[in-house]
Amino acid sequence: MKEEMSSVDIRYVVRELQSLVGSRVDKVYHDGNEIRIKLRSREGRADLILEAGRRFHLTTYIKEAPKRPSSFTMLLRKHLSGGFIDAIEQHDFDRIIKVKVGGYTLIGELFRRGNVILLDPDGRIVAALRYEEYRDRRIMPKAEYHFPPARENPLDVSWERFLELMHEEDVELVRALARKLNMGGTYAEEIALRANINKTKPVSELSDEELHGVFETMRATFNEEPRPNIVYMDGKMYDVVPIELKRYGELEKRYFPSFSEALDEYFGRIVVERARAEQTKELEDKKRGLLMTLRKQGELLRKFEEGTKENQEIGDLIYANFALVEHLLEEFRKATETLGWEEFKRRIEEGKNAGNRVAMMVRGVNPKEKSVTVELDGKRVKLYLNRSIGENAELYYEKSKKFRHKREGALKAYEDTKSKLDEVEKLIEEESKKALSVKKIERRKKKWFEKFRWFVSSEGFLVLAGKDASTNEILVKRYLGEGDLYCHADVYGAPHVVIKDGKKAGGDTLLEACQFAVSMSRAWGRGLYSADAYWANPDQVTKQAPSGEYMGKGAFMVYGKRNWMRGLSIKLAVGIINYEGEDYVVCAPQKAVKSHTDRYIVVRPGSLKKSELVKRIKGILGKWGYNIREEDVMSVLPPGNGEIAEIVG
Repeated sequence: MKEEMSSVDIRYVVRELQSLVGSRVDKVYHDGNEIRIKLRSREGRADLILEAGRRFHLTTYIKEAPKRPSSFTMLLRKHLSGGFIDAIEQHDFDRIIKVKVGGYTLIGELFRRGNVILLDPDGRIVAALRYEEYRDRRIMPKAEYHFPPARENPLDVSWERFLELMHEEDVELVRALARKLNMGGTYAEEIALRANINKTKPVSELSDEELHGVFETMRATFNEEPRPNIVYMDGKMYDVVPIELKRYGELEKRYFPSFSEALDEYFGRIVVERARAEQTKELEDKKRGLLMTLRKQGELLRKFEEGTKENQEIGDLIYANFALVEHLLEEFRKATETLGWEEFKRRIEEGKNAGNRVAMMVRGVNPKEKSVTVELDGKRVKLYLNRSIGENAELYYEKSKKFRHKREGALKAYEDTKSKLDEVEKLIEEESKKALSVKKIERRKKKWFEKFRWFVSSEGFLVLAGKDASTNEILVKRYLGEGDLYCHADVYGAPHVVIKDGKKAGGDTLLEACQFAVSMSRAWGRGLYSADAYWANPDQVTKQAPSGEYMGKGAFMVYGKRNWMRGLSIKLAVGIINYEGEDYVVCAPQKAVKSHTDRYIVVRPGSLKKSELVKRIKGILGKWGYNIREEDVMSVLPPGNGEIAEIVG
């Protein structure tokens, strides 16, 4: 199974990625050996993954960013964020890529362990994933960067040089091609196969004519039109290649529009499967810990149960043998007062030797406690001589009561642990049942309504709201039609809200749209729990300002009657709904979301940071099988902090 890209792979993907030249670097992320560059391209968002020693391509498999950015991340962001990609290149025919951004160069070494190195405009090292020293070069801060010793480029090599290289060592053809021309074993075998020459045949046994055939085949192969595909063996992914390879013959293949997409699907699935295995491992570790805790709590619970029962029985035993115990207490008191404790102990021992019935009952004497332990009906009972028979019994009843209280606490802890264990086992079961293909929202061209905040009402009407001054302006000017209705909250800076075909809508839609208007306003960030809003007809909304005033971008006047809705609850629900055949994450009034999905998360203003709220919502959606990006959740939530009020489903 393929684990890293070859020089040939890099050649094809770099050629494809030229479309990214001119893209703006939004942000850079670092996790382990991976660097992800978030870009703003002509087509919208794009994510470029560079994994040291392994791969380089666009990706739709986005890992959650580490909570704390590494120092390497911060340096990359400092020098690259906000810059534009000037060039994406492969160094010679090596497994080295160069991404040039505003004078800086990001080097990706994809051979052996690999490395990622940032160079300044003078070619000196600003930072690196790992610092190392080699015989012929140093990867150290401020050191001048040197590429590893170059190897032959099969695309540029002349026939004469090719022939010379092939005869340098008397080895098998496949080895000579792989070693001398930097192409790797897969493509060396492919060229031998296409040239109709046994790959294991020593070069010394090949004629110049045969070698020339190999040479021409090599040049033709590496200039072949792309036909990216993933190769499957026994139903499992085995290789990903940019062209059709003869060596894979009749093996199952899946073709892709671009090599980058094929690489993303291949390596992305591997990442997901490994992450899932790691996730299950963590759950299994957690399960083992909970089982150990449960066992200890069970032992403690049994101990408390035994203590409760034992002390209750001894208290009852004292009363069941009232006359005998009272007699013993009286006799022991007299004896210790008359003889003293030491003589009392000696007399007890003599009495045992003599077979005295009372002495035979004694199992221990403690002068400090002023107690004598006797055996009654097979149980050891400690009797305190300075207490009455009732007080002695009460001591055991008190102990029983304390054990009972401890047992109640231990039982609650035991049940809590059992509940956690059941939950973990359920999660493990859910993880094991999940298919290898992770459900996710695919990158696609956004539909017209997605430039706004939006939802579908419980009655099926599309409701839109502006996100900022620009989208507020566009929404009212371009999308508020005669058959629509307009809504606005009685809060400064609130978004404009439009109900498409609103004049046909019922009261539920009007209420939901107005609730949406107040919830998406600054009232949320202020922590309010209710606010007022109104709805009006489209012809009441105009850019015409009162005399002497100016209407800025996104601002409109509403003249005439306003239909008020008072005390609207500032509360929304987040869920995944299907609209026009596609899945979307939406944040809208609870009734609207409830009408389109059985599972949703109710949110309201609160003290939890928006970023933390996003992570919690993403986690819940993930448990429901939705692989949603944090930014998709972030984009639909109201401005400001919040909290989860309820989870339904």
